Amino acid sequence: MMTMSTANQPMLEFIGIDTRYDTADGHNLPRLHLDGAASPLACKVALDTTAELLPHYSNSHSYVHNSAKISTNALAWAHDELLNFLDASPDLYTAIFIGAGTTAAINRVARGLSVARAEKKIVLVSPMEHHANDLPHRQFGNQVHYLPLQGHGALQGAVDLQGMEALFEEHSGNVNYVAVSSVSNVTGIRNPIEKISQIAHKHGALVVVDGAQSVAHGPSELNRLNADFFIFSGHKLYTPFSPGVLVAKKNILQDLPEQDLGGGSVSTVSYYDYQLLATYPDREQSGTPNIAGSIALASVLKRMNKLGLEAVSQHSSRTMTYLVDELKKLPNITFYGDPSLARIGAVSFNHKRIDHGLVAAILNDYYAIAVRNECFCAHPYVSSLLKEELWQLDLSNIADDQQEDYINRKRGMVRISISLYNSTEDVDRLISALTELDTRIDELDKEYQAQNDGSYVHKTFNVDWRSELSFID
Repeated sequence: MMTMSTANQPMLEFIGIDTRYDTADGHNLPRLHLDGAASPLACKVALDTTAELLPHYSNSHSYVHNSAKISTNALAWAHDELLNFLDASPDLYTAIFIGAGTTAAINRVARGLSVARAEKKIVLVSPMEHHANDLPHRQFGNQVHYLPLQGHGALQGAVDLQGMEALFEEHSGNVNYVAVSSVSNVTGIRNPIEKISQIAHKHGALVVVDGAQSVAHGPSELNRLNADFFIFSGHKLYTPFSPGVLVAKKNILQDLPEQDLGGGSVSTVSYYDYQLLATYPDREQSGTPNIAGSIALASVLKRMNKLGLEAVSQHSSRTMTYLVDELKKLPNITFYGDPSLARIGAVSFNHKRIDHGLVAAILNDYYAIAVRNECFCAHPYVSSLLKEELWQLDLSNIADDQQEDYINRKRGMVRISISLYNSTEDVDRLISALTELDTRIDELDKEYQAQNDGSYVHKTFNVDWRSELSFID
């Protein structure tokens, strides 16, 4: 197990660091996990907490017997711990556990705001969004307008605040809310959330922040950012079986209709009427919540707080800076996003000689390095970053019936994303693999078959996934 600690502070242990896989050239290597932006490895404290809770496990919403008391009180503790982690005042904010990740919470907010503020039909959305913070806003009669970004093409940066002001002036009084990610899951570029909140509130609009890519990398400080809704996935914070999280200003949430209804969120019900609870978070949590996952997540957050969120931020910044600096030394790497901006958590690139799908496949099959490729559920953003490159493709020697497949293989990137368990030594291993790959391209390319969807499959090597899991018959 990999650990991270600071002086006189408790360690964080992660499960799966020592997992090993066979490679296509006959080696057996420890897997290097560089895909934390999708889901990082599990923190051991989450598993330990669940094991301690389960002998007492019961449904919440009751204090009638001992197990119910323990589960109910522990769940309430989890809500408090979450607000503390985010530096969100409990007088102003409430925390709701909802769904399996970010998507359900954003849909809840988009649906509710479309009814609560039905006279305001326009929603301003950042063009760098994950589908989870883009597609929900296209529903419910909304008119989506995309915010401009600084820079252009492959060098796009953060949200352009002057352009945002111009959109507010153009649609004066008609903007319902702004939806924006705190950090891009593609480029790792951070948006100026505090300034975005100031501008939006000045124009009577609300702010919905997808914080999925920032929460694991340092302080969130909601009291300072002043976002109205802050949403993230527990699995991004080393707790793979935890729910999504919606943190919302209570005075706004209480006016949002269109919630899912059921037991637990109501005080009285008759055949003719019902009355919602006045207290949060119960008012928003109909049905049985993910009790064990919520408490496990809170235990991880507590441990990270004890470790020190500034220490977490410094580790993330130090490792990412080293990664970017080392990648820049490689001759065949093309970066995406404004190169003058610091990256947080993730960076995406392409290799000038081979497709993203082949790079990712080779890193896995020959070096046991796990990265992600394609468009990362951010198709419009990735397409805008790649647009100039795709237009410049030379198709003159590609048969007409093969051109679409050829373009598909170019439509994507390779993403490296770091987590608390990653170190500069991990970066060195990646750089060594990429450097060696440059010398083996002609050799390794022959071992793969390109697929119509843009992926690459090794002709003779494949991991037998069933053999890795003893519970599979």
